[in-house]
Amino acid sequence: MSLTLVYKGPAERGKCWQQAVADTLPEIRWFTWPDVPDPQAVDAFITWTLPKDYQTQFPNLKAIFCVGAGVDQLAPASLSPGIRLVRMLDPSIATQMQSYVLSAVMMIHREQFRYLRQAAQSLWQPHPVKLPHECTVTILGLGTLGSSVALMLQQLGFSVQGWSRSPKTIDGVSTTHGREGLNTLLPNTDILISLLPLTDDTKGILDYDLMSRLPKDAALVNVGRGEQLVNNDLLQLLDSGRLSQAVLDVFDQEPLPTDHPFWAHPNVHVTPHIASVTRNDTAALRLVENLKLWIQNEPMVGEVNKGRGY
Repeated sequence: MSLTLVYKGPAERGKCWQQAVADTLPEIRWFTWPDVPDPQAVDAFITWTLPKDYQTQFPNLKAIFCVGAGVDQLAPASLSPGIRLVRMLDPSIATQMQSYVLSAVMMIHREQFRYLRQAAQSLWQPHPVKLPHECTVTILGLGTLGSSVALMLQQLGFSVQGWSRSPKTIDGVSTTHGREGLNTLLPNTDILISLLPLTDDTKGILDYDLMSRLPKDAALVNVGRGEQLVNNDLLQLLDSGRLSQAVLDVFDQEPLPTDHPFWAHPNVHVTPHIASVTRNDTAALRLVENLKLWIQNEPMVGEVNKGRGY
């Protein structure tokens, strides 16, 4: 099976991935956007976003390989039934997410944000120290990333709960699903972590109604998608003292505007969408692996159910 691919993205990554494919599958033709001399021959795109006219320009497109773990920007439900959508499930993405979430959880759990605010006032004021098992972390979304984060925190001694659309089982983690299942978890959550994919059902899910069900002084960590959070609802809950802290890595507008209230809020910690990024070297291996599986007519790692959106 001979394939023709089009890569659309950063040049350095493209060179790395093209070389990895050439070394292992030299029969594959590789074009780099926008230099595509034979559009009708194109079998697949490797990209974060598609060209606006891709349906007419590339009539024989059979697959889209997303360069990241999220695929909402590709509008999966709008894709032709004959096009396979594959998201990037490079193992290093999960490792990065684990380390980011761990750092956020520990900063909240050991009250480091509180001590930073005190340090700015030269205020020496110790606070009681809780052990990990006295802190309940609830994770929304138990896919590849959510499950790996849940297992890591559980192994470190935290009390971990997880919620997902469909039933999931993780050793040592209390899991539930469905709206009623979510409502049972929120009242005893100290730190709420969103690792949900962005779908019609999850857009705006982190609203006043949901977050107000958390106990007083609970904290939020959002590493899912910015569109899941209702910004003003979070600010209201922080300003009223209902929530203590928010660590946000994703936003409905990126880059975050310089005049956005999150920047100046003393209880919001902003990072520029770096919780988990695609590494050129390790992701190249996963791309090659999936191309081999495709050629062998076997299921690829990270294939998306376009109806569900993940």
